[in-house]
Amino acid sequence: MAVPSVHLWRQREVVTAATMNGVRDVHRFLYTPPACKVIARQRGTYSGANPTDAFERGRWVPFNTWCSFPWHLPGKGSRPSEEYDTTGGSMTAPNDSGILWRLIAPEDGLYAVTFGGVMDANGEANNAHFRLGRNQTVDSQWSTGYAPFASHSPGRARYAQDGTAQFIGSISTTVALKRGETVSAAGVSDKDFILGRYSLPGRSFLEMRWVGRLV
Repeated sequence: MAVPSVHLWRQREVVTAATMNGVRDVHRFLYTPPACKVIARQRGTYSGANPTDAFERGRWVPFNTWCSFPWHLPGKGSRPSEEYDTTGGSMTAPNDSGILWRLIAPEDGLYAVTFGGVMDANGEANNAHFRLGRNQTVDSQWSTGYAPFASHSPGRARYAQDGTAQFIGSISTTVALKRGETVSAAGVSDKDFILGRYSLPGRSFLEMRWVGRLV
């Protein structure tokens, strides 16, 4: 889905079928630009949240450890009717286990990125944090300060009788990306935690949409 060239009209120009096809291609691209939305696969588990398809099932995520959100492929998550990839797969590249870690920019451009995240902490956490990052390949890169381009520290949404504290946050921003660059999301807490609680379907998501050319 390459970004089509915009025709520059000249005075007294003779309009041809090729000219109008180019105009059509621009409108078609703007009508359905590259865009993708995915829903989180829970990372980490505990007795109150233990889905069979969770990543790193059987343990909490260790405290003070930045960890990426894993995602379901579009149409395979908890909200299939809300999940999509207008490029037919160019924005997603799951690993051999079928887990998606990042969204891919299929073309150069400005991309609107929207993220929603849920974190359960094992106790009264004093710090919970979410980040969006560019070209992250391993979790350790989240703490280097180089690739992250947006962040949010959510307030506590709930404190449950089982001793867990729940944090729900969101980030909305625009980022310039070259073709092939990626966007991913991560979280951290000063208590052991899980990401993307399965029983709150659709609350942990990542959406990316082409909105303009790079100048």
